[in-house]
Amino acid sequence: MVDNFIQKLLSDEEGRKLYFREDLIFEVTEAISQAMEEKGISKADLSRLAGVSKSNITQLLSGDHNMRLTTIADLLYTLDSKLTVSVVPLDVNSVVESITFNQWAPAVDFSMSQLEYREVSEEIKRELSPAA
Repeated sequence: MVDNFIQKLLSDEEGRKLYFREDLIFEVTEAISQAMEEKGISKADLSRLAGVSKSNITQLLSGDHNMRLTTIADLLYTLDSKLTVSVVPLDVNSVVESITFNQWAPAVDFSMSQLEYREVSEEIKRELSPAA
């Protein structure tokens, strides 16, 4: 099922864009979580030190909330850390080859239309803006 899911996801331009977008979000949130763990800082501690609500920290680290680069920089600064960025060519074939069933499996099958990018209205962007 995973092979089919990943192959299906990476089979078109929108699916590939979604995959690599989610991969970046995962890498950033994992880097912040790892820095927290290394420093022995909990979400509550980070919340207090960064002046951000604990629920906002939880949302940001869940990966479901769009995080601004300024927010990432502020959280990492609070953790006395910084993010190193490098740009590398996309290699879709290596992604498919590196995924195994034990690494990740979707809970349910879905249609590609459920993964399509949808533009967020300006009103929703304004509502979300203070949270990030």
